[in-house]
Amino acid sequence: MVKITFKGASQEVGRSAFLVDDGDKILLDYGVKLTPHGLEYPLPIDTNLNAAIISHAHLDHTGNLPHLFRETDCLVYMTPPTLGIAKILWFDTLKIAGLEGMDANFTRDEIGNTEKFTFPIRYGKHMDITDRTSMVFHDAGHIVGSALTELRMRDKTLVYTGDFRYAETRLHNPAQFEKIKECDYLITESTYGDRDHPDRKETEKKFVESVQETIDRGGHALLPSFAVGRSQEIIDVLNEYHIEAPIYYDGMGQRVARIYLENPSYLKNPKFLAKALQKVNWVKNVKMRKHALKEPSIIVCTSGMMQGGSVYAYLPEIYNDASSKIMLTGYQVDETPGRILLETGKLNLEGLNVTVKAGVERYDFSAHAGKDELFRAIKKLNPEKVICVHGDKEVTRKFAKSIKQDAGIEAIVPELGKEIEL
Repeated sequence: MVKITFKGASQEVGRSAFLVDDGDKILLDYGVKLTPHGLEYPLPIDTNLNAAIISHAHLDHTGNLPHLFRETDCLVYMTPPTLGIAKILWFDTLKIAGLEGMDANFTRDEIGNTEKFTFPIRYGKHMDITDRTSMVFHDAGHIVGSALTELRMRDKTLVYTGDFRYAETRLHNPAQFEKIKECDYLITESTYGDRDHPDRKETEKKFVESVQETIDRGGHALLPSFAVGRSQEIIDVLNEYHIEAPIYYDGMGQRVARIYLENPSYLKNPKFLAKALQKVNWVKNVKMRKHALKEPSIIVCTSGMMQGGSVYAYLPEIYNDASSKIMLTGYQVDETPGRILLETGKLNLEGLNVTVKAGVERYDFSAHAGKDELFRAIKKLNPEKVICVHGDKEVTRKFAKSIKQDAGIEAIVPELGKEIEL
């Protein structure tokens, strides 16, 4: 019998953490939930672990992992680029916590212990993690190093998707569900379980046309982007369409981009991305930021929801310029500055609530599977049961209902802190 306890990401997006118990105790992800009011953590792990498996580097899947190493020395399995990016994000969390006088929930020493006990594993490599349990990673198509986990237990196989895309994107091939031959139980993300994404090529075309139009009228295209995945993809898109303007690259995305370049085998077309990144101006100081604003330009910077980051070095000059645009390319969580800007046209700058005269636009470049992709994955694996996690309450319930109706497979919507037996 397999037991799963849901420590996070249950009828919510964020703080993914699932404890699988088949005699061996395996933790799948251990992230944080980013809210406008601070971080929320997964429920504590109150048992000895045999292993932890990390699907990819985003903080909602890795953000609390170093905290585990206050009390454990279990091995952790993740891909090499996941470890590289996670370290960048963990140290950035410490930096931000220090600036804001907050507790990061872990220390530098615990980051060191996490790295010490991490066993990097590539796609397709069979790994025995206990005498009775083995695992294989497959490409999830979400960000560099993201992995579908095929967990082979005594007499059952459990597949955990993490976050995935089952469609080709600019940087990644589709998730490799075809390489999974057996699946008894499926734990799947449900983020977009109620809708599909617009056509990616059409989205790219509208996006670059708007960028070029902004440049042609003498403005700046300010592109606040997620540091991991999105900023690199946006630069790749701009290069593909030969936008005629200088491109400036600012913020933590630069360090993440180096991880991308160091792991070419995890990308669809690494040479094209490398060329695109070589063409842009990597902002290194205040002088370069000022120079970027002296001529019509494209500025790719952090953060994606405008909760801080290098975007605030440019906003004081751009928000009041009707010739410029602020172009968001990621999901905006409720109450974040990006969401407030979209809904009200206002921003808080240095304590002042200002009306933004620059254009404000949003484009769907999601790295998550849409509803059709989710169903394709389910039908491909044909599991006995599907467990729907990592989605808002109403979306997750609607998705589970449609799985039962359309695919004829039992679907479970777990509650936070509850245990289910399979």
